[in-house]
Amino acid sequence: MRIAHRWNAIEQENKEIELSRECNKAFIPHKLENGDTEKQLLARSRYLLFKGEDKWTVSQVHCAEILFQRYPDLEKAYKLSRSLARIYQTSKIKGIAFTKLAQWYNEVK
Repeated sequence: MRIAHRWNAIEQENKEIELSRECNKAFIPHKLENGDTEKQLLARSRYLLFKGEDKWTVSQVHCAEILFQRYPDLEKAYKLSRSLARIYQTSKIKGIAFTKLAQWYNEVK
């Protein structure tokens, strides 16, 4: 999902660059609150999406806030993946793990 959003951001920026060339103006990319462009945000958020929130740095927390505000579908997918990871990390009994996994599956559906 993140990659699809990134490709869309790249396409949008390329269109804006082309339009600025046609108008003989210098292209100035739109910067977000953290100083990144849209495509930089999506590229740099790669590693924070693989980690738990408790292991994020301060800059990753800020990046995640911006990312999840702009892309709520990424936040939903991130939370689902983290809940799946918690099932594997915390479940010691096979039967309970299967029950939790079934509940997680229903939530994904």
